[in-house]
Amino acid sequence: MRRAAVVLGVFLVCCAAACSLRRQVAPPSPYCRAGNPLAGVYHSQRLVVKSRCRAAIGTVRKVKYDGDVHIDLRVDPPYEKLLSDGNDRIGGNLVVEIIPQDRSRVAVPRVGSRIEVVGPWTDDTEHGWNEIHPAWWISAGSMEPATPTELRAVRLLLQTGGAEG
Repeated sequence: MRRAAVVLGVFLVCCAAACSLRRQVAPPSPYCRAGNPLAGVYHSQRLVVKSRCRAAIGTVRKVKYDGDVHIDLRVDPPYEKLLSDGNDRIGGNLVVEIIPQDRSRVAVPRVGSRIEVVGPWTDDTEHGWNEIHPAWWISAGSMEPATPTELRAVRLLLQTGGAEG
């Protein structure tokens, strides 16, 4: 009887331990960041984080400066699952955004460059397409730090919730 109680006790301890174990999954890239994935993004309430860190590979189709650095990326076939129907409205490209605060550490690629990007995979509910926003790492390009004026403007936007540029 005592032996059965000990065996049952050991069994219950093992079950409790097994239930509390969490599977550790390696991030898709060493460039993934801890903390709030949307830190520093203005109007972040429009973005729904689908995955806190994803990587994508493709070719840059367009680069424009709209407050953030907005990049249209034609993703390679294995990454097409990152697109939504809304991405068809922008040529079937994945939107990648570099926020001003990161421009001193995230490279701005040239049109036509083949790149890998890493950052949170988001659904932009205002525009209806999927994005990597903000980009935490881009494999090729040049560093183009935001000017003091751009950084002041984004700080003001983040503080006041002002309109997006």
